[in-house]
Amino acid sequence: MKLEILDSGIIYKNINPGFKAESAYLPNLVAISENEILCFMRIGSAFFSTDGKIWQFRSVDCGKTWVQEKIIVFDGSDIDYHYSSPHCTLTSNGELVLLVHREKNPTEVAETYMVDQKQKIIFTSTDKGHNWEGYQIDIPASEHYIDTPSNIIELNNGSWFLACEEWENMNNDLPIHIKGFGLLSKDRGKNWKSLGYFPSSFDNEKMFSHSRYTKMIDGRIAVLQWAQKIGGQDDLDAHITISDIDAKEWILPKATGIPAQTSWLADMGNGVIVALYTHRTGFTPGIKVLMSTDFGDTWDNEDPLTVWDSVGQEFLGVNNIPDYPKSHDNIAFGKPNLIRTGQKDLIASWWCTQACITHARYARIRLK
Repeated sequence: MKLEILDSGIIYKNINPGFKAESAYLPNLVAISENEILCFMRIGSAFFSTDGKIWQFRSVDCGKTWVQEKIIVFDGSDIDYHYSSPHCTLTSNGELVLLVHREKNPTEVAETYMVDQKQKIIFTSTDKGHNWEGYQIDIPASEHYIDTPSNIIELNNGSWFLACEEWENMNNDLPIHIKGFGLLSKDRGKNWKSLGYFPSSFDNEKMFSHSRYTKMIDGRIAVLQWAQKIGGQDDLDAHITISDIDAKEWILPKATGIPAQTSWLADMGNGVIVALYTHRTGFTPGIKVLMSTDFGDTWDNEDPLTVWDSVGQEFLGVNNIPDYPKSHDNIAFGKPNLIRTGQKDLIASWWCTQACITHARYARIRLK
């Protein structure tokens, strides 16, 4: 059993860089059927720019070609807001649920990386993304910045689960500490109650972030997490944790040996889990994919498949990267996303910068 790349290409790229500054970031995929796939991404002049909006793209040939369809906006007031972090889910009744961040544009151009709380907006569609309705959601308040790093997951009992990350000390000089916790909604996201901190939040040496959650075929939730020493200066192997079907009990994160930062999992059944991840260390940086055949207990780390080769172009203009979040200024690829489209087929997406243009790409992958 091994993985192979069927084909790869561009979802969206600015074809007129001499006339406009336009970058595509954070692509996120959802499969409506084996052939019809939607992709949502932030398009703007820069990663944190105030002109960023969420665009919807559609493919009806399993990702081979893409049509740019529309900007998804909340209401007429959106002229003063910018958007980021799209994550979409297809529920059991065919409804699409798109979670995004919205932030009011500042009156002055920001010169620092102060992190403020962002509005969380849910858009829903009952007609495969042709029409959307949106509403703002309120999650439990915190004195720290709260991120929603992944998609809403519909549990087997019909409730909605949303994982959050509490980022302590983002706006001061103290060591960053990140704690994960879960939220549960029984009214389609209108109201949320806390499920408490995940067990990993009580680790005195490690912290876990950029966690992308995947509902497994049996109803449990699996996540491969960026693991670091508290403070964020030292990266560790990516860690995996899995919940019960109610998302209330989680195993302690376990090291995988995968040299990953951001990543995404896809459950192919019968114990086979595929991981797509960013590899930024060593001599062969890029986007890579590998698999486990025992529900994530062990991984084939010896021979990962390279989906995007970034050798010689992993950083923009420098030989290393500054501390997070200023690191977004010059990393040249990120936010891999992976979904299953058929019994043995998957599609991946990510953003990358090549020839000064940041764009969104895809790769179709098959398990054979």
